[in-house]
Amino acid sequence: HHFCANHFQNNCTRTNAKARTTTQLQDQHHTKNARGIYTFIHSIDVRPYTYIHTMTIISTSASHNKAKTVVNYDKPTLPALYLDRTNTSSTATAAMTQANPAPSLPNELLSQCLLEYADWGDLAKLACVQSSWKSIVEDAASTSIESKWQLGQALQNGECGLEANSAQAMRHFRELSCVRMDETSYEYAAVSAKDNEQQQQPHAPSMRKLAEFEFDQQLTATMNNVETGMSNNAIPQQSQNDGDSESATAPQPTRTTPHHAKLGMAWLQAAYEIGDDADAAYELALNYEYGKHQVVVDVVAAFEWFQKAANAGHIDAMAELGLCYELGCGVEQDDQLALDWYTKAANEGHVTAKFSVAEAFEEARGVPQSDEEACLWYYRAAMVGDEDSKLALKRLYDIARIVVPGVTSLLNV
Repeated sequence: HHFCANHFQNNCTRTNAKARTTTQLQDQHHTKNARGIYTFIHSIDVRPYTYIHTMTIISTSASHNKAKTVVNYDKPTLPALYLDRTNTSSTATAAMTQANPAPSLPNELLSQCLLEYADWGDLAKLACVQSSWKSIVEDAASTSIESKWQLGQALQNGECGLEANSAQAMRHFRELSCVRMDETSYEYAAVSAKDNEQQQQPHAPSMRKLAEFEFDQQLTATMNNVETGMSNNAIPQQSQNDGDSESATAPQPTRTTPHHAKLGMAWLQAAYEIGDDADAAYELALNYEYGKHQVVVDVVAAFEWFQKAANAGHIDAMAELGLCYELGCGVEQDDQLALDWYTKAANEGHVTAKFSVAEAFEEARGVPQSDEEACLWYYRAAMVGDEDSKLALKRLYDIARIVVPGVTSLLNV
């Protein structure tokens, strides 16, 4: 594995396009899964659902280069005749009405206002008004899977008038996942039909949220360890013997994946194996390939998960699988299989894969040499903005201007 990892790193810089195949996809992955860090001024409430009074941003993390995920929330809904049932069954409401004879809104009008204007924070406020509404947030979330999913996201992100509450958010995500996870052995299984009263299907996005939470926990633990080490002045001591190079060597980092990272990987595996989520398989492969979240690098495992994701139709995984076969990383080198997977990804619109197919024809890797066919593939990639393909077309211009009539206007020559 160590040799293969070095071989992979050395060969990935063979051309600009091959470097883009790994680094650009990695950058896109970071942007896709990133979340911003914001701190708001808000009042403290002991209830599980507290709402934000003032949305003034007091600090942001300049070092946190992740983009905040934007969620489009729907208005929460309530079960039919919910207000009729809760109002008529409340003795406290009757007592309050006698004490304050002011007229109240009819249930029909109040229901319409809630459906059209109220968000999760408004329901949390109503939970404080009378005892019969104390579970109104949970009742609204129970109307559908989508409602509970959106409530979980609102609690995680501190949006829709709710204060951020990771514990409550993860509780909703666990209920949605329909998966039992052993946090000691990292074994998982779908909830049995007997325990799944609503016959709910496993919810893969919730499993990925749980994985994301564990990876964030791992990041927090790592940062705390670093800060603790700095506060304790944990500076490696140099050897008093200048000639003793071994004793002066700094301690090597551990090669064991830490607990929260293992748990995050287990949730991703559950998302793929139980939730049929190809994105989860692709993320697993990236974690093994790049050692993200302190996962121990394993190029063989990365190849296996790229293969699973590619077989499930994940386009980026197809291109990465082609690269694995081309470089022999995690698998025996095979130009023909590399070309097959590059072609599949290219036919699905993957830009860098189109360049790789063209390069294979130009260099006769897994296919008979053909500059004409190479120019056609370079042109397809250049048409969607691939700069390396434009450079290749300029290099092969004498052939390209015959094979591809529109290449002159594309290259401005």
